[in-house]
Amino acid sequence: MGGGWLCYFLVSPSLIVYNMRERTRVALSITLWIGILLGFVGAGIYGITTMDSTAEVAQQETIITQEVLERETPDHGIATVAPDSVGLDGKHLGYIADVIEEHIAHGTTPGAVVTIVRGDKIAYCEAFGTRAMGDATPMSPDTRFDLASLTKPIVTATAVLQLVERGELRLGERVSNTIPDFEGWHDKQRNKRHDIRIIDLLTHTSALPPYISLERLAKEYPEVDTLCVEHLMDYIAHCDRELPKDEGASRYSCLNYITLGRIVEAVSSTSLDEYAMQNIILPLGMRNTTYNPDEEYAALCAPTTPHGAEAEMRGIVDDPLAREIMGGISGNAGLFSTAQDLAIYAAMMLNNGSWNGTQILSPLSIDALFNIPYGLEASHRTLGWRAAREVYDAAGDLLIGEQTIVHTGATGTSMVIDRCHDMAIIILTNRTNGTGTHSDILDLRSKICNIAAAAIQR
Repeated sequence: MGGGWLCYFLVSPSLIVYNMRERTRVALSITLWIGILLGFVGAGIYGITTMDSTAEVAQQETIITQEVLERETPDHGIATVAPDSVGLDGKHLGYIADVIEEHIAHGTTPGAVVTIVRGDKIAYCEAFGTRAMGDATPMSPDTRFDLASLTKPIVTATAVLQLVERGELRLGERVSNTIPDFEGWHDKQRNKRHDIRIIDLLTHTSALPPYISLERLAKEYPEVDTLCVEHLMDYIAHCDRELPKDEGASRYSCLNYITLGRIVEAVSSTSLDEYAMQNIILPLGMRNTTYNPDEEYAALCAPTTPHGAEAEMRGIVDDPLAREIMGGISGNAGLFSTAQDLAIYAAMMLNNGSWNGTQILSPLSIDALFNIPYGLEASHRTLGWRAAREVYDAAGDLLIGEQTIVHTGATGTSMVIDRCHDMAIIILTNRTNGTGTHSDILDLRSKICNIAAAAIQR
């Protein structure tokens, strides 16, 4: 087909001018041939230009695609440096090993990972012992831990403040605005009724009871064969409120943060785990942080079941309500992570809410996380954290000040962040696999924090 058309165009000029006079025929033929030649040249130039333009567009699309990929999969690892390079006495930090080894021998925990952040760098990260009692697998810096109640500040409080910043929530608004049948509490001494607000949940000043066991919850709904989230939320919305002894005092309650998690989901129209992944975990580059670990991830977890138990929980959330009712995704517990990922979160907190150019929280929200709200001084609570304003076991005896906050987890985890000294101390253990008491883990945390504080040189 292509050859036929080519012959047609080559022969047709001669046919058109066949009967014309010789001179006219020759002139016209020359003109037509020049026209054809110019047409071919023009077509070639157009083709080359089009190819260049297509290549340029393709190159631009490649660049745009690469930028999108870089945004979606950020490489935000945190640098590790020698302690002395950031003003810490590395030799003094050696005492941490002595304390941990003593507690491992005592049975407080089978192992531990301790990380110290100074500014935007890891100044110390060491692993001790094994992942489980009677297990030869050594604890390592990349061991995954059930963070337990560290989920509260890292995911839930962070998410609530993000929604506040976006104008989708107010700290002072009633919980019933989002959960319509959520009741306030009755102050019988003063015969007054009080609405429970978002800020009351965040600071544990809501008067909600601390917890409810699965057995007790089943008794509340005897006609139900299988308990679900709706039953738990119905209980929280209507259960008796327990007024703290002192006005403004706090009563620590997992129910507060289970409720907050549901509020985040309702306001954002997103499940809590998906919200956390898209707004906190991925933007920070916390690659080893997740809810409901898969089998591969779980294999790297430190188990939280007591030593000698028939069934092992490794990569399964330890908290009963989070595990059995909330499907592993809850505002009070359920998050799994590593020492390095938590170091990134702590560095963000120390850097006014920003990490590697990504703003997770505004500087004013960070201020709110470090300061007790006005009128709630008796609670010793900030928005999601406990203020270390007086001697408090988990933060030790030396890191006490206006800008020090702390939170712990029942599995044996803790984080202390001190803005005055630009430092964070992360202690990860699975003490529930050990044989020590609650006071043993408090002793371990306190001593490690004292050693870290004493290592500050500048």
